[in-house]
Amino acid sequence: MLLGIDVGGTFTDAVLIGRGQIIAQAKRKTTHEEVLRGILAALDEVLQEHEVYNIERVVISSTIVTNALTEGRTDPVFLAVMTGPGLNVSKSFPVEPYYVSGYVDHRGKIMAHIDWQKHKGLLDKAKNKVAAISGKFSVRNPENEYLLGAELKGSGYEKIFLGSELSGELNFVRRTNSAYFAAAVYKTFKSFCWQVQNSLYERNIMAPVHVLKADGGTLPLEVALSQPVEAIFTGPAASVLGIEALGAPQGKSISLDVGGTTTDIAFWENGLPLLAKQGAKVAGYPTAVRSFHMRSIGIGGDSRIKRSEAGFIVGPERVGPAMAVGGKEPTLSDALITAGLVSFGDAEAAKNAMEQFRQPEESVADVAGAIIAAAVTAIETTIGEMLHEWSIQPVYTVNDVINGTDFEPELLVGVGGGAPGLVKALGERMGLPVEIPPGATVANAVGAALARPTLAASLRADTTEGYYLIPESGRREKLPSGFSLKMAEELLANWLHEQANAWQLPGQEVEVISKEFFRTIHGYYDSGEIISLRMQLKPGILQTVTGREVAF
Repeated sequence: MLLGIDVGGTFTDAVLIGRGQIIAQAKRKTTHEEVLRGILAALDEVLQEHEVYNIERVVISSTIVTNALTEGRTDPVFLAVMTGPGLNVSKSFPVEPYYVSGYVDHRGKIMAHIDWQKHKGLLDKAKNKVAAISGKFSVRNPENEYLLGAELKGSGYEKIFLGSELSGELNFVRRTNSAYFAAAVYKTFKSFCWQVQNSLYERNIMAPVHVLKADGGTLPLEVALSQPVEAIFTGPAASVLGIEALGAPQGKSISLDVGGTTTDIAFWENGLPLLAKQGAKVAGYPTAVRSFHMRSIGIGGDSRIKRSEAGFIVGPERVGPAMAVGGKEPTLSDALITAGLVSFGDAEAAKNAMEQFRQPEESVADVAGAIIAAAVTAIETTIGEMLHEWSIQPVYTVNDVINGTDFEPELLVGVGGGAPGLVKALGERMGLPVEIPPGATVANAVGAALARPTLAASLRADTTEGYYLIPESGRREKLPSGFSLKMAEELLANWLHEQANAWQLPGQEVEVISKEFFRTIHGYYDSGEIISLRMQLKPGILQTVTGREVAF
């Protein structure tokens, strides 16, 4: 059996899956002050009649990292960069970095070692306890990063993240931001992981524990602790995988996961979610984290309602629960209940909530309709922005050039507790059909449970210099004779499978994420070739399942 746990901003969901169907499912309020308590409550519900020793794997998805970054609840980070000549990185990073001498050229040659005499006070700065180090072209030779990391470790830093180990791809700014954000959330993420681990041990669950990534793959808990930035946007990723497991939409579709705090929006084409063509952005800064083409908007069932002269404003603050279920302030859910779009709680209490906004010439139905219209307008505007972003991104294939990259949606798919009401209202506005799959209320936990484990790595080979490098491993070795792109793919695939075996991950297909191949010229003569390659164990779902509707 597979156990999936999704810790959201409002609810903690758990599902137990076996034999191609959802065996048990639970939804409990997230206990922000003590995450462990909410997880245990959900676990106790799904494990009532099932033996824990039959659980093969546990996967966690959570908004803990995303929320920490969004709300600024991060630790101070010492950021050290080695930019070399010719690169202005002013305002490229969330904090002002400390500039360290030493740099590597584009071929991976160390053109300047670190001049320790220039940085006599550097090793006295171990006040933050966490540090991030990144050097331009360090993915082609990380020696300077390693040396600086060793010195900082010796001076008292608890945890140090290296840009070259978090991403093997070129793009110094994205790598640096990934290292910075990984360091900024490390302590928060570590605390969360141990709370999860302890809650499972308390229920005698000894199965391997994985954490969901933004691209829909999973990492073993120990690996995830070394790259916590990969845990951003796992909530949205879980909903995408849940939809794929419950029944992926065909054609060009838009999915909306309507939770208590946010609505997560994703694009689909021919049954597959679309990936962002560039890395995810965190707090407006580009990173090297692969993610789906998604957006989260602060509108959910528990969103606060405000009325101004211009009309109603829904969210982004969460004040729930709804007055229909004992809350103290009107929420979007109260409006949906009053409009008859969803049915739960005390309908009279929901109407009383609308009464607080009613003007003499209005009915409570008018107020509810206006609130829902404001929420729908905000979501429709966000979808429009996403469509525009997709249309202006660079094209990379001949097919894109010939056929274009425009995305014209044909269907809306809704999951989450508020989907039956809000997504149907959006469908009417956009003139699109709407599907709500069975099991939609726990789609995130389903997606987490069924996510495939994955690992990614890069390889760079320079036949002129006679070496190849796998940055994630620190391996830099001599090239075998007759080295080619095919040999590079075989070598990197073998390394990924070796790592998978070491972590006891199931064997699965390896895919190429990106590759470059070009010849080098020296003194007017062809002198060799440079190969750059990035591959991963393919993410996705292990199987599809049959969902079922349950009233919570």
